[in-house]
Amino acid sequence: MKRRSFIGGLIILMLSVVFVVAACGGDEGTTTTAAPAETTSAVSTETTSAPSSETTSAPGSETTMTVAKEDVLKIGAISSVSGDLATAFKAMYDSVGPTQEILNEEGGCTVGDTHYTIELTMYDDQSTTAGGMTAISKLIGDGVKYVVPPMFMPINLAIAQTCEENKIMRVKSAGAGAAETNPENPYMFFSFSSFTLMEPFYEYALAKYPEIKKVAVITPDDPGAVTFEEMTKAVYAERGIEIVYWEVYPQPSFDFYSILNKALATNPDAIDMIFGIPPCTSAIINQSRELGFEGPIFSPSVPGDANVINAMLAPEWAYDILASGPEVMSDKMIPRVQRLREMVLATGASFEFDSLHLLDACSAIVSAIEAAQSIETVDVVAAIDSGACEGFDGSYGPATWGAYEEVYGNNHCAEPPAMVTAYNKGVLEFEWLK
Repeated sequence: MKRRSFIGGLIILMLSVVFVVAACGGDEGTTTTAAPAETTSAVSTETTSAPSSETTSAPGSETTMTVAKEDVLKIGAISSVSGDLATAFKAMYDSVGPTQEILNEEGGCTVGDTHYTIELTMYDDQSTTAGGMTAISKLIGDGVKYVVPPMFMPINLAIAQTCEENKIMRVKSAGAGAAETNPENPYMFFSFSSFTLMEPFYEYALAKYPEIKKVAVITPDDPGAVTFEEMTKAVYAERGIEIVYWEVYPQPSFDFYSILNKALATNPDAIDMIFGIPPCTSAIINQSRELGFEGPIFSPSVPGDANVINAMLAPEWAYDILASGPEVMSDKMIPRVQRLREMVLATGASFEFDSLHLLDACSAIVSAIEAAQSIETVDVVAAIDSGACEGFDGSYGPATWGAYEEVYGNNHCAEPPAMVTAYNKGVLEFEWLK
């Protein structure tokens, strides 16, 4: 896939719903450990089935060596189990047990003659940076060397130095920010970044709607959005499409009538939101339709869980809407994600985009360990850096390390298959893109 040069910068972490961040920490964070499982080009939507796995997993995963020893591989996850962000990240917390069970059903991890059963433990950052520091300290005390870090970027940045000093490997799914993954943080990785979906999204969307000549951009105000914005500008400039209106709104915003009246006065052919959180995204869609806009509405980066957004839309206004990202309830999701869905729903929890993050990140960790044939993080990082571990099979199928090295300064961002979800009057239509 071709790459363009554009200004790097902080990239927004896609949050499902985030409004307030607590300013101080609390007592030692709680931990939750799942019970160990028993080890027993034009518009192209031709690829509508789940992406097939190629040889991106670690070569060690197919070893014929006799397993003589049993051990436990500890993987930690840090998220907001309590505090202001807890509701937004509950889906990730609810997926801990099912994710651990699937990883062990698939064989756990094997290094040499030792088989490791995976133990996945959630540590509570209490929705604060201070709570994040407490969580990482407890994680270190528990002897954990691999962690799926906080989804909320400020908390991940707060623990970064401690993780680097202790050679703790962080692998984050649904990451984006170059402030998180860069040469100054050699133990930090993105197993998935919605930034990698933007170019294929635009190729698909602009082929589907070739009549677009003028676009109004209405996007959230966030310092992490700079690189997203630069790509959007570059894509439209390259294709000769005029941006006739550009508005950056404060989050959270729910009344967009004034902004939309100004935007629609420029007679755009399409509205591009770039990204957002469900309440803001749905408000822009509903209110623009109410004001008479009938053109396409885009979100080239993942705007949150598609089903959550869809439930907020008036069905009669939900048409010609395209967004990057998965529709997790679709039968086109890969088999292991369908299995994860069954297991999560069986617990009574909801199954959302955030439910996939732990499986994706942990799959990347296990694959890199088996490629390195070592559980030492320095060796595992080296396996990715050297290309010995080229990729892994994650929540979206085969993913390859080394996406957008000009942005991140290294090969620590993986690129999954591209995907798009269309909203069509209450019905979600999901496709894998070639």
